[in-house]
Amino acid sequence: MKIEHWSLRLRVFLFFAFLSVAGIGAVIAGLYFGYHRLGLPAALDGFVFAGAVSSFAILGVTVWIWLMFDENVAKPIQRLSGGLLARAHADVDDELDEATAKYLGDLAPAARAVTQNLSSTRNQLADSVAQETTRLVEEKAKLSALAAEMPLGVALLSGNHKLAFYNGAAAELLDTDHAAGLDHSIFDYLREAPIRSAYRRLCAGEGGDGHVIPLTVATTHGGHTLAARLRLMHSPTESEATPPYVLTLEDVTDDLAVHVAREALLRRLFNRLRPSVATLKTTLDARASDDALRQDARLDAAMLSEMATLITEFREMDAAYEAAKSDWWRMGTVRGAELCDALTARLEEDGIALSADVPEPINLTLDAVQIISLIDQVAHNLTRDGAKALSLLITPEETGAMIALGWSGEPLSVDRLDGWMRREIDVGLANMTGRVILDMHGTEIWPEEGRGSRAVLKLPIREAHRPRRQASDARRSVAYDFDLLAKTPPKELIVAPLSNLTYVVFDTETTGLLPSQGDEICQIAALRVINSKVVQGEHLDCLVHPNRDIPATSTAVHHITNEMVRDAPPIDVVGRQLHSFARGAVLVAHNAPFDLEFLRRHESDIGASFTNPVLDTVLLSAVVFGQSQEHTLDAICDRLGVTIPAEARHTAMGDTVATAEVFIKMMRMAQERGITTFGEMLSEMRKHKRLLQDANTHI
Repeated sequence: MKIEHWSLRLRVFLFFAFLSVAGIGAVIAGLYFGYHRLGLPAALDGFVFAGAVSSFAILGVTVWIWLMFDENVAKPIQRLSGGLLARAHADVDDELDEATAKYLGDLAPAARAVTQNLSSTRNQLADSVAQETTRLVEEKAKLSALAAEMPLGVALLSGNHKLAFYNGAAAELLDTDHAAGLDHSIFDYLREAPIRSAYRRLCAGEGGDGHVIPLTVATTHGGHTLAARLRLMHSPTESEATPPYVLTLEDVTDDLAVHVAREALLRRLFNRLRPSVATLKTTLDARASDDALRQDARLDAAMLSEMATLITEFREMDAAYEAAKSDWWRMGTVRGAELCDALTARLEEDGIALSADVPEPINLTLDAVQIISLIDQVAHNLTRDGAKALSLLITPEETGAMIALGWSGEPLSVDRLDGWMRREIDVGLANMTGRVILDMHGTEIWPEEGRGSRAVLKLPIREAHRPRRQASDARRSVAYDFDLLAKTPPKELIVAPLSNLTYVVFDTETTGLLPSQGDEICQIAALRVINSKVVQGEHLDCLVHPNRDIPATSTAVHHITNEMVRDAPPIDVVGRQLHSFARGAVLVAHNAPFDLEFLRRHESDIGASFTNPVLDTVLLSAVVFGQSQEHTLDAICDRLGVTIPAEARHTAMGDTVATAEVFIKMMRMAQERGITTFGEMLSEMRKHKRLLQDANTHI
């Protein structure tokens, strides 16, 4: 180890140790030469005794001075150094505590003046850019909202095929075996060969001036087929032979299935009809060319048999067509409330009042333009016939929904309704009637008698579902970090720059503190940190069924009850989610060996091993603040100005967020001290194994 890497306290200790050894050596040398100069053998015991007393006195005084110097000079300097680093690189605004450095003379006031000047300068700079920052934040929010609601999935990838941007639609399409995440390989989600082939062709100059190649690619588990377009951000250059690219995605699984079904129906039609048509043609040709065959009863029977076969085949084909044709028209998902609003507004333009209601939130699968136009035409016809007080009610059914159009007045006859359905409706397509619209949706419409003087028309919708708000809202977001486009994956972890690594900060809540005695995990939370920023929208927060009761003493700490985890998934399910979430990343935790011991006990059930490299904020705190400081999460947060809300403390996500914040700040401080690679950080952390054992068992 180089001398310049020694800590201040170690250097002070070695200095006083040298003084002690030198002083004792000088006394012994003086007594030795004095004894030989006198030449009195009887005085040997006296000289030895004097040397021993002097040596112990020197050693005692030196140790006492060293302890005083360590406590009043070395430790305060170390604390002052950590405080300065925190205020320079961790955005801490609290004033330095001069009481801890009262024996350092003018050093503490000078340091305080420097930090005050730094804070003042930083505040002035912050004020000067506040307006521009506000404008940029507003623009970012607008662009993020726009990109999030794009119906097509859009992903931006580096030349190493790592995600640097994805919108909400892309997150839904890519969420197959693994949840989408920045800096993850696109090949975690989509088959590799088609994308690599299209990318190589684009880099080679194919794709025209637009540098675009369409392709079809399946998800890794093969459950979905996506239509994609791959576009280079710019042409390859000498400095960037593998440029980033944009991937647009659309799920065509259902469209392909419909296409295959239509092709199968047509093939079945031709395969079944071809022999019968050929037989009839041969029979008719034979009768036309031979007068004797015209009176042959057997030939007539054969023709009648073939005609019966044709009729049967046509009936079967017609039934198959009627059953499948509603699937051949592309449908969309429309909220029931939006359908009601659109109808109400459309009828109001023509002076028709409509009272519409959706008692329960529901999403309908239909062509909104066609259904709205159909109901609009029916409502106009009813109004012309004297109907009053029109109302619309959408209610969920077992697998779909029922649209009920009611009115006060005479009930509608089936024949009159059928006549309305045969009229053409303007939906932007030619020859579109109400009957065609109903056929496309695979449904019917019929009149019924309502309550009192009310009459009703019933229109069932085949597909509908209650909205899954939490899942949908969580995914309708945009995640990006464009700095990832220039990121080069390290060849070896040990020499990898800390700034180039992806981190997953996690925490667990447990039934107790003794995994060896049966305690288990009851909650896991994790989030991702890339380029010193927490990635918004990418997190994991799950309760875990511990397969045992949670003691009241533990519930008093983390507030997780047995009732809360009763229906929670077991550790093997949540453990796989965490392993997938953290793939390719460095794990970060406060007291990591504790959390990892719980996880590694269940690796056989999880089906995966947690061999990720690990950084521990306890050891990281010792590196940047010194081993003599307190290294609890609360103490570190207090030093770095990180506030943990009382209701979030001792919850998995609350502690995870706090750990992530202090980790980001301490990493900046460590890098300022010259610790820039993972190997250097690992070496520094292992110097403090007296505090905590390093969790990197595979490095």
